[in-house]
Amino acid sequence: MNLKYTQLPTSGDVPVQGTWLLVAGEEEFLKRKLVERLRAQLLSDEDVFNFDQVDVNDRWEGVAETAEQAKRDRVPTRADRILGLAQALPFLGSGRLVLVRNVDLLANEQQKRLAAGIATVPASNHVLLVTGEGKKAKLAADLQKGVEKAGTLYDCSSLTPEDAERWVLTLLDGWGQSIEPAALRLLVTRVGTELRRLQIEVDKLSLLTGERGRVRTADVELLTPKLAEESVFRLTDAVAARDAATALGVLRDLMEGQLESPYRIFPLLVRQFRMLWQVKVLLDAGWKPKQSPSDYPRALALLPTNAPLGQLGGWMGTKLSGPARQMTWEQLSTAYQALLACDMASKAIEGVPRQEMDLALELLCARLCLAPVGRGRG
Repeated sequence: MNLKYTQLPTSGDVPVQGTWLLVAGEEEFLKRKLVERLRAQLLSDEDVFNFDQVDVNDRWEGVAETAEQAKRDRVPTRADRILGLAQALPFLGSGRLVLVRNVDLLANEQQKRLAAGIATVPASNHVLLVTGEGKKAKLAADLQKGVEKAGTLYDCSSLTPEDAERWVLTLLDGWGQSIEPAALRLLVTRVGTELRRLQIEVDKLSLLTGERGRVRTADVELLTPKLAEESVFRLTDAVAARDAATALGVLRDLMEGQLESPYRIFPLLVRQFRMLWQVKVLLDAGWKPKQSPSDYPRALALLPTNAPLGQLGGWMGTKLSGPARQMTWEQLSTAYQALLACDMASKAIEGVPRQEMDLALELLCARLCLAPVGRGRG
């Protein structure tokens, strides 16, 4: 069984099928909360004799790192140790729980060994596998498929902006508070969808709101710091309107007022123009914001295979459709040439005069705003 976190009840028991459970995804806040809920649900806090916790990232005594070493030294592998804990009979209890953190750091052959042992765990026991943080888990296909078939996989992937907005609404509702729609959109735009950061900002807004009960847009403007991404949207709008003064003002505010690194701003700009290109392809095919891009297969054939279709069909596509309509294909093509020139100048490519990145970005903005307009939608 495969369940997304958004499908789980916000309170009460979590659906559990089978003896093997896997909590995976990039959203660490969700993973930590879910592991806490499952730990409390599957085993009482007092039952310490039937709970074992291991971390693949730690050093383990008396185990082999490879099957060859295990055979040579006659010691178990990490996978063997996990299976041994999982197969042990409960001690004066109704079941056992083995929590394995950073399971994706196990060698591929050992993950396959775990998958082969799924059916050997008694029905009274549970094995709770948790992937590491900071990256997408690299799980062996055998293990992931085995858990999905015989157990439960909980998908804690990064939330979409829409999911993050619903999460904020649910959180505030539990405190007897609400938030203006415009304030909610601004909050998620500024903070992003990482729930740890959202929790901090919502806590601050809730305290400010107090008995008034409703978070206003002015509250978000006052308390929530701007992100570079938000300013990049404003910069893109200015470039599409060929408003060099505004574009340079936004850029300088990013670099001076908010102390954003020019080396962080540049890849954000590259990503923004890549998304503009994709949105324009869809618009030319007749697509309208908030429609599913998958309904336009001819346009999809022109997009890269890793295009973020969910974002293009949601808030990102809506936000970029305005500047994408304003910009011609000639202007976008010139923009890509200017981005390449900026990158080469900042890296001192042979034959290209070197420039500091902050100066290169200012020249880039000027060139983008002066790019030819041409006619209509290109």
